[in-house]
Amino acid sequence: MHSADEKPEEAVQKKSEQKTTIQHGSNTETQTSTTKATDAETETKETVVIGESIQQPPMVDVPVKTPETEALMLSEEALEKQETAPTPFQPSVIAPAEASVAPTDNNAIPLQQPSTKAEETPLSPTDETTANTEQPKEMTEKTTNYEKFIGENLFGKIGILVFILGIGYFVKYAIDQNWINEVARTVMGFAVGVVMLGLAQWLHKRYHTFSSLLAGGAFGVFYLTVSIAFHYYQLFSQTAAFVILCLTTIFMAIVSIRYDRCELAVTALVGGFIAPFIVSTDSGSIIALQTYLTILNLGMFALAFYKKWGLLPIVAFAFTYIILWLTVIESHILYYNLQINFLVLGFATLFYFIFLLPVRLIMQPSCSQRMHRALMAVITLNGFIYLLYGGCIIADSDMFINEPGYLSFFIAFVNLIFYLYLRFRISGHDTLRKTMSALTIAFASIGVPLLFTNTTIFIIWATESVLLLWLYTKEKSVIYERSAAILAFLSIIFSLTYYILWYTSYEDTSHKLFLNSNFLMLFTISIASFAAAIIMQRNRRLFSKGRHILHYTPCNVIAYAVGFLWLYMAFSNDFTCYLAEDIARETDALTIATILLAGSLVLHRRFKVRKYKVAYLILLCFVTIVYMVTIWGGYDIRSTTVLTLQWVTTSVVATLIGYIMWKMLALHWETKKLQPFFAVISTLVWLTGARLLLLTFGNPSFDTGFSLSLGTAAFLLMIIGMRCKSKEVRMVSLAEFGIVLGKLVLSDVWTMPALGKIIVFISLGLLLLTLSFLYQKLKDVLF
Repeated sequence: MHSADEKPEEAVQKKSEQKTTIQHGSNTETQTSTTKATDAETETKETVVIGESIQQPPMVDVPVKTPETEALMLSEEALEKQETAPTPFQPSVIAPAEASVAPTDNNAIPLQQPSTKAEETPLSPTDETTANTEQPKEMTEKTTNYEKFIGENLFGKIGILVFILGIGYFVKYAIDQNWINEVARTVMGFAVGVVMLGLAQWLHKRYHTFSSLLAGGAFGVFYLTVSIAFHYYQLFSQTAAFVILCLTTIFMAIVSIRYDRCELAVTALVGGFIAPFIVSTDSGSIIALQTYLTILNLGMFALAFYKKWGLLPIVAFAFTYIILWLTVIESHILYYNLQINFLVLGFATLFYFIFLLPVRLIMQPSCSQRMHRALMAVITLNGFIYLLYGGCIIADSDMFINEPGYLSFFIAFVNLIFYLYLRFRISGHDTLRKTMSALTIAFASIGVPLLFTNTTIFIIWATESVLLLWLYTKEKSVIYERSAAILAFLSIIFSLTYYILWYTSYEDTSHKLFLNSNFLMLFTISIASFAAAIIMQRNRRLFSKGRHILHYTPCNVIAYAVGFLWLYMAFSNDFTCYLAEDIARETDALTIATILLAGSLVLHRRFKVRKYKVAYLILLCFVTIVYMVTIWGGYDIRSTTVLTLQWVTTSVVATLIGYIMWKMLALHWETKKLQPFFAVISTLVWLTGARLLLLTFGNPSFDTGFSLSLGTAAFLLMIIGMRCKSKEVRMVSLAEFGIVLGKLVLSDVWTMPALGKIIVFISLGLLLLTLSFLYQKLKDVLF
């Protein structure tokens, strides 16, 4: 009974062990090759089918594996993996935790068949021959070495040759037909208004919006009736009509409170502003009108604060300033009475303070975002309109203060008081606080051009922009950054325009060199630009992350560029104005070279050659062109002062070019591509220096000197190319020798004096013979 119970379990265990063994064999075959893996997989499937049909023998207990036997198994498996040739797989059973294995069954079909993979054989001699024939044939012809031919062969021959020889009908109809008289028309008008108002009262609980429209229409009828009765029918006096309109306005405001409808209050307010014009005559008093507007605006703000209706200040603001402009500016009343001018300016100041009251509405929690923006616009426009309105009053009258700039500084001071109050007394309201800060900066900046001269304006704007940029790094407020950007832009644009259009003429000697307002303006803007660039560089992380108007790249580079350019303009302008023409030209070139050399030395860490290599190459070209224009231009006979300045410029240019070449060659950045460029630049500077040398000794002719200097430059480049094993430099040298030879053949032979021919031909011939000798001597090293 016991044996029968064990048979199914033993059979299952046997099948599991066989599957494990088969899988192990398959994994071993996979490691050898892809073909082996395919064969092992096929054989494994066959073995599984066969193994399932064979009755398994009973399990026999064996001793537990010892560490020695386990180590022996691992070493045998390692040896099998290292073998390159495949061998028939010998199944090994990995013992389970009970360490029991099954005995070998002699009747079992082998689990692994020998692999039939073809053995790899070496290539036969015939195959090797075929493989060699498939390879590309070697070129039998050798490439011609033109450098060797020219330097070793041709130069020798030419050298010997040269040695010898480069963007309402009904109402109107009733009136016309005289159906009703004036009194009846007026009574009918009031009756219609009363009916509309009564109907609005009857419907306001069920139809709130419709009743408000009826009430507003009723008061509109009242205003129209009074206006017609006063102007056309003369039924009321001016005082009586004005009192009726005022009472109507007050009554309408009460109705708006009862109905809790802002629209009615707006209608009443509009009616209040229209009322004076309804009953106006040519003999009206401007002081009485502005007194009435003051009372109306104060009543409006009382209602706005009581009901928290932010729309009322907006409507009042628009109507108030429209009325002020129409009655004061267009009527030309201010030109005749100084006392009225003071009163009108006083009322204008009062209106300015009244329309700063929306600050209180903005600070209320019930103020919506849309209304918040509208009231902020009122506060902002209030200051600018007051400045324009008050400035016109001041400018067009004989007041003791005839500068509108003082008014701008006064507005800036008022905004500063509000800012400080919000900054230290009230928490929150960041937008309002930033707006008041921006208005302070804006009006202070506007006051500068209104009060000072042009150059002083630009100086203050540039200084203020740097101060605001520094404040931005401390406060992190976008207002400071934007204000700094605007002021910097204005100072740069206007100073450049002023420099181009209004610089001092050559004949003006009223000021001394460097002691004039133009130099001070340009120099200050230059220093301010350098200061802004340094501030941005020290706070690079702040100006690099996020979205900024003054983003680190490219604004930091622009700030340095403006600084250098305006510094050059400051000196160049004074040199042009206060020095002789030839001396001014030389000092101009010296200024350019000195500024660029100083900038390259001071800012070498900020503008590294590795990162700005193209910019440095452009700088080399620019300096070379400026130097050549300076030396090759001008008069043939030059004064000692001019020659001295030119030699100083030569030393500065040579230092700058040498420094940049040294920094670039030290990086080994595309050295082969740079070497010809450096060779050409060096040759141009060499030729220009030779020209200056001849001018210094009083020889304006450069015909013979050109051939000698270019030939000498070519010879030196050849020596450098041979020493540094630079084929590129040697090719430039050969090209320069070609230019000299072409000039000799095409020009010098026919035009040069006899003495010049002798010197040039003998010197060049000796150089070519020397090069030919060097090529032959060093041909094993060079080629």
